Amino acid sequence: MDARSLTKIFSFVISITLLTLLFSQINQGDVVTTLSNISPLHFIAGFVLYTCSYVFRAWRFYILLNKEIGINSLFPIVCVHNMMNNLLPARMGELSFIYLLKTEANRTTGEGLGTLIIARIFDFIIITIFFLLLFSIIGNLSSGFFVIIVIGIIFLITMVSLFIGLFFYGNAVIMQLKTLLRFFNVCTFRVGRYISRKCEEIMTCFSTYHNRKNKRHLSVFLLSLAIWSFSYLLFYLIALSMHIELGFIPILFASSFAVFSTVLPIQGIGGFGTMEGGWALGFIMVGLPNEIAISTGFGFHLIVLLYTIILGVSGYLSLFLSRKKRAA
Repeated sequence: MDARSLTKIFSFVISITLLTLLFSQINQGDVVTTLSNISPLHFIAGFVLYTCSYVFRAWRFYILLNKEIGINSLFPIVCVHNMMNNLLPARMGELSFIYLLKTEANRTTGEGLGTLIIARIFDFIIITIFFLLLFSIIGNLSSGFFVIIVIGIIFLITMVSLFIGLFFYGNAVIMQLKTLLRFFNVCTFRVGRYISRKCEEIMTCFSTYHNRKNKRHLSVFLLSLAIWSFSYLLFYLIALSMHIELGFIPILFASSFAVFSTVLPIQGIGGFGTMEGGWALGFIMVGLPNEIAISTGFGFHLIVLLYTIILGVSGYLSLFLSRKKRAA
């Protein structure tokens, strides 16, 4: 059994286990009631905020790709990429960005991977900054939850450090990998030559980004900040629409745990189980009753998933029509 099959099985087990545990704590009718109480105005406003975050994601890729691909061309790619990321287990949907960038914009696999790595580095940095700020403000957690938070902070800082290390010393790591490939004569095989070629493309992408002016780095940072600011505003709006009235800071802090379930490679199929679990854990920490925390977690996930599918299908249709136009 290959690694991909094991990943799918593991993600399926995670989803089923968490869903069984969560549904055992609530009445399934509570989820329907929660969704039915959301006003159309809140739903539309949330969709606007969600779409804005996609626009800033496309803008960030526009900067990272040296302004050689228009934002209008990148926006449908972002839509399809995020849909696949939310539907496929263990962040396997990330590969769709690399594929679409190659087929729709004629960019190399290495360039797509390098660009995606840089974007994820900035995502982790912004998420960590937000979480630490919110944690420092909220402060009044029970000792058990406090231990969980400290462990989470250590993990986040470790992840950010690893990503930054790859970002600044990625070329050295890739050079060592290529040396190992040559040492074991792996490059004499087709797979080895392919890996070596992709390593060179990633090195080129990192070098191109490092050689840019500091204003570009600041632009990517500010765009990443905008992406997650709109995302957190969306979480706050959805929480209010489900009549969660805990205050601005506690809601943002609690929803951070749902964010972690989406950016780390632990999510199940469609994110079911993991996102609800993250949302419920965060809101239980800030004092929401278990039943409400879990039922609103399902409501939150279904709303975001609907937004994702609407934009993803729209993006796919846009790419499909664009291909037909080019072929004609």
